[in-house]
Amino acid sequence: MWKTAITSILFFILVPFSVVKAGWYITEQSHDKFGNRSFSSIFIRDSIIRFDHPTSISIMNLNDTSVTLIFAQHRAYWHGTVAQLNRATSQMALEQLTKLLAYAPEQKKQEIKKAIAAFKKKQSTPDSLQQSPKVQVVNTGKSDTLLGYRATLYNIVIDSTLKQKVWVTRKVHPYHDTDINKILSFSRAMSPFAIENSLGHSKAYMALLRSGYILKSINYSSDGNTLVTTVTQIKKTKIPPAIFQVPPGYVESSLENIMILDMKNNILKPQNIAPDDDVPSGGLPPMPPPDNNNQEIH
Repeated sequence: MWKTAITSILFFILVPFSVVKAGWYITEQSHDKFGNRSFSSIFIRDSIIRFDHPTSISIMNLNDTSVTLIFAQHRAYWHGTVAQLNRATSQMALEQLTKLLAYAPEQKKQEIKKAIAAFKKKQSTPDSLQQSPKVQVVNTGKSDTLLGYRATLYNIVIDSTLKQKVWVTRKVHPYHDTDINKILSFSRAMSPFAIENSLGHSKAYMALLRSGYILKSINYSSDGNTLVTTVTQIKKTKIPPAIFQVPPGYVESSLENIMILDMKNNILKPQNIAPDDDVPSGGLPPMPPPDNNNQEIH
């Protein structure tokens, strides 16, 4: 009897540390008009998100707004706050613009100088004083069926220019409502020039994000290029805690070293992301088998 009691006690003590909770696993693919393609994988559980890239993995804990960058090929990682990452990547973006200016043809230099001046002005202006562009979220009344879900088409217009088309389903909610602002903050840190930096100031766009999930988007850039991103898989499944942890044996690195690696290898802004094969690299645990494919939440 006492052995049974001890076994039961140990079970309740140990289970919380090894519980595999339900979360979301999402894969996406993107392509532009020039034929360039990229792939991404996202793991979500308890307001913790892991983004898989070819040479690195980014983990954001929305509960404490911390970020962990894992670099498998160097067996190294960096951990810090979104604010620290934002400052570093903004500085990196400015350095890249400055370097681009030095090598750009004469007919492009003035355009790059204007971009640098605008970037410096934006960085030095408090958010409360920055002018936000006019964003319109237009329901086209059209819809499509993607991955078995009905998705409504919206046009996103910024200062009278069509910038995005998004297909949103209200049947899937991988993120908590309170996480949306933090996710956009993370996006600004990773890509200072992303369109989401403007859209994040729109109440209508934020409401759209909270209403469901974007299964397809078309982004129109000022140079005439278009980027089409499509969710190829979205499913609710059990995800172990180890998915969001640094693998054993990895060494913590300084943010300065990570930035140097980024400028050499384009780590923080990857163009090609490993296709989904359910087998993460770099010593991370494999993805568990799904409970149900594309499980709908009611």
